[in-house]
Amino acid sequence: MKRGFTDLEDKRLVYRGNKILSDLFSKSVHSIRQINRNESEAKAVYRFLQNDRVSEKDIIENLIHNCRMACAARFVVCIQDTTEINLSSHGKRINKDSFVGTTNAKGSQGLGFFIHPSLVLDAVTGTPYGYSDIKVWNRPLEF
Repeated sequence: MKRGFTDLEDKRLVYRGNKILSDLFSKSVHSIRQINRNESEAKAVYRFLQNDRVSEKDIIENLIHNCRMACAARFVVCIQDTTEINLSSHGKRINKDSFVGTTNAKGSQGLGFFIHPSLVLDAVTGTPYGYSDIKVWNRPLEF
């Protein structure tokens, strides 16, 4: 079963999102610059991620849908954990808005966010099917 984006406002966005996923899976790297062959391809990825018609919710819903289709009628195990994404070393390059907050209960340090994914694996083989849910949050920055 092919996994990818199916439900976005524009077919061009579906195409671009699926190209990004295909590149991520085939190249096994996490850097946008390393995934793409040139500056224009990298720019297309950034435009996709910053497009007002592609929300965090859209991306998560497509991932969840793919997982449901992949693991239907199978015995699965769901593994959950919370991870802190600390962006403090990039503080001068990041726009401080509602998407990036603090990971520190004290409010001023620890620029970043938390992510709590629920990874679904085949109970027998351990094959990953995807994510059954993903929660992303932060504590608000105090300016």
